[in-house]
Amino acid sequence: MSAITRAVTCERVRAQVSLELDSELSQLERRMLEAHLARCADCARFAEGVGEVTRLLRSAPLETPSRPVIVRAPRRLSLARLQVAAAAALVLATLGAAAQLDFGSLSGAPTVSGVEVRYTQQLPTRVDVESELAIIELFGDRATTYSGARLL
Repeated sequence: MSAITRAVTCERVRAQVSLELDSELSQLERRMLEAHLARCADCARFAEGVGEVTRLLRSAPLETPSRPVIVRAPRRLSLARLQVAAAAALVLATLGAAAQLDFGSLSGAPTVSGVEVRYTQQLPTRVDVESELAIIELFGDRATTYSGARLL
C-alpha cells in the first residue's frame, strides 16, 4: 500500500473511530475498522486516546452554567430585501456589460477603451511638425517630450 493510499485510509478510519464510539457504524464497517486497527499501530493509538477522552467526558458530572445559554435563531432575510438585492445585482451586471461594449464606434468617432475621443485643439501646423522633427533629429531617443507633449 502506498503512503498516499495509507494516509487516506488512516484519515477515513480515524473519522470512523468517533462514529464507533457513538455506535453509529454498521456491522461491516465495524469489522473493517477492527481489521485496520489490528494492522496499523498509529490508528490503534489514536483510537485508544479518543476512546479514553470520550470515557472521561461521559463519566464527568454535568455542570450547570451560572447564566442561561441563549441560542438565537438565525435571522431570515425578508423576501423584499432579497428582491432588492437581486435587482441591484442585475443593474450592476447590466452596467458592467454595457461598459465593455464599444458604443463609440457606432458614431464613427475614434474611441479609446469605449470612450469617444474628441479633438479640442487644432491639428498642428506644418511648422510645428517640422520643428518637432528637427528636435527629434537633434536629440534622438531622448527627445520624447517637448513642451510637455509626447512626440511621436
